[in-house]
Amino acid sequence: MSAPVSYHHLLYPAFFCGKELRIVTRHQKNLYLQPALSAKTGLICKAFTEIDTDLLGTFSGEIDRTLPPLECAREKCRQAAAYFTDGYLLASEGSFGPHPALGFIAAGEEWLLFYDIAEKKELVVRDVTLDTCFRAEEITEEETCIAFLESVGFPEQKVILKSARQQPQKVYKDLASDLVVVEKMKVLLQTFGNCYIETDMRAMNNPARQRHLTQVGEILANRLSSICSHCGWYGFSVSRVERGLPCSWCGSATDSVLSEVLSCINCGFEQEQFFPAGKQQEDPQFCNQCNP
Repeated sequence: MSAPVSYHHLLYPAFFCGKELRIVTRHQKNLYLQPALSAKTGLICKAFTEIDTDLLGTFSGEIDRTLPPLECAREKCRQAAAYFTDGYLLASEGSFGPHPALGFIAAGEEWLLFYDIAEKKELVVRDVTLDTCFRAEEITEEETCIAFLESVGFPEQKVILKSARQQPQKVYKDLASDLVVVEKMKVLLQTFGNCYIETDMRAMNNPARQRHLTQVGEILANRLSSICSHCGWYGFSVSRVERGLPCSWCGSATDSVLSEVLSCINCGFEQEQFFPAGKQQEDPQFCNQCNP
């Protein structure tokens, strides 16, 4: 087996300094992803708006998203890559609904895909947050409409009005005042007999999502700044965890994390780090033997 190519001479992450990262978006995601990426890597972040990302699906329901979130972000990069021969691309895709583990609590999930065009390599970041503003309901009265607006923080948090929950015939977006929202509600009720109101989940109109994108941008910046000691490539980060932290009473393996395994996306080198939470034993309350 041949030795892996060493990229130490490229001096990642300083290698990124002054290079362009094109963020594929039509919803101003670059404003929230850019700060950490520019500060930590030196990348020059620019919005790339040449492709219509809404054709892959809209939150408001006019076009259904048929691809899973990661594949949707990957498709955005694939389309954008046709415009360039080198450099870097970044695409994001969000999903909102029940928390993947807790179920009964609304959560926001954000996927980022960083794509190295020349090397044809990608780095993926996924993060889930409970800090989300994701609500929808049917409305028929002005009082109910105003109450919804107040509860979500309108007008900073924008809303969408639709004639139907799925595949609506008419959709109103980017409404600037409660008076306009009530007026459009009445139009939908008179024309279609239904009106659905929901929070606008597009990045430029959703402060909670803006906060999450900023946080995920920080995660990506940290990963880009983490260098493989074996080959010098960027993105050396946790790929999986090993559970089995011993109980402090009986010594049995618990479900708590014993170690994290860091992997290189370039050469496959792995490094195991024990006790990532800073403790070598687990409290008995989390032991299935001591506290079944």
